[in-house]
Amino acid sequence: MFFTTTPGDIPTEPWEATPGIEGFLLGFFAIGIALAFLMWSMNRHLRKIKHAATIEQQKADAARAAKTTAASKAPKTVTSELSTSESTAGAESSD
Repeated sequence: MFFTTTPGDIPTEPWEATPGIEGFLLGFFAIGIALAFLMWSMNRHLRKIKHAATIEQQKADAARAAKTTAASKAPKTVTSELSTSESTAGAESSD
C-alpha cells in the first residue's frame, strides 16, 4: 500500500527516470567494495617494495662490512716503499 504509484507518478520521458535511492545505495556499495579492494592491493604491493628495499640495504651493508674487514686484515705491503727507495738510490748512483 505504501509503494503504490499512480499513473501521474510514472515518468513519461526517458530523462525523467531516475534510479532512486536503491540505485544510489547499490552504486555507493559497489564503489566502496572496489575502493576496499584497491586499498588492500596497494598495501600489499607497498609492503613488497619495502621488503625488497630492506633486503637490498642489508646486502649493501654486508658488502661494505666485508670490504672494510678485508681491507683491515690485509697485510701491509712494503714493496712500494722499497721500489721508490731503490729507484732514488739508482738515480743517485748513476750520477
